[in-house]
Amino acid sequence: MRGILIAGLLALVGGYLVARWLSARALNGMQRELAQLERARKRFIATASHELRTPVFSLGGFVELLEDEELDAPTRRRFLGHVSEQVERLRKLSVDLLDLSRLESGTLELRPEQVDLAELTRSVSAEFEVSLSHHDSRLELLLAPRVEAACDPVRLAQIVRILIDNAVTHTPAGTAIVVTTAREDGRVRLAVRDDGEGIDPAAVPRIFEPFYTADDAQGSGLGLAIASELAERMDGRLKVETAPGATVFTLELPAAA
Repeated sequence: MRGILIAGLLALVGGYLVARWLSARALNGMQRELAQLERARKRFIATASHELRTPVFSLGGFVELLEDEELDAPTRRRFLGHVSEQVERLRKLSVDLLDLSRLESGTLELRPEQVDLAELTRSVSAEFEVSLSHHDSRLELLLAPRVEAACDPVRLAQIVRILIDNAVTHTPAGTAIVVTTAREDGRVRLAVRDDGEGIDPAAVPRIFEPFYTADDAQGSGLGLAIASELAERMDGRLKVETAPGATVFTLELPAAA
């Protein structure tokens, strides 16, 4: 009887010590996570503030210039064009920041359904007719029939839009851009290929990081980060392959049943 009591006491003390150790370990883990979140929050605010400051200051400068009553008509039109560009830049940046915030907080709602990749890609590609003309680029669609994905069509369109825009923005004028679709082993793939200069290999590991830009082209560095996160939220993934003269971004998603 005495042995049973001692064994029970030892078990009780041991359980207490283990529980205390586990609690301390969990608390330390929570503290590390909170510290990491706080660092990310500060970095996000600092970078977002920097990205917003540039177009805001630019707009202020152009408004002052436009107040000059002696400004000739061609110059005024040119300044108004710059104002329009900065307003569009602010609009896109604000939407991207909101999407990124909702993704990081887990509040972005997805509505998956059966989506025809060819139909959606043609619709999104039509939006780039003007920008492709200005960029002197050609967009070719090689779309396999009856390739359907199980995903949110609005967010899939957003990813396709980001990938095509990225190809137009970050490649020289005259670049050829090819979009292809395929289905294999229960997955669907949509690839956007360009024949630009390629991405610096040192930049590839960070290409999907928020606010990271691999060149001097105008942009917030949010598009690819959002596209990658959206792909993961839809049980897919986004990857990149690059070499001098060719870059391919490939989106994989679950195929529709």
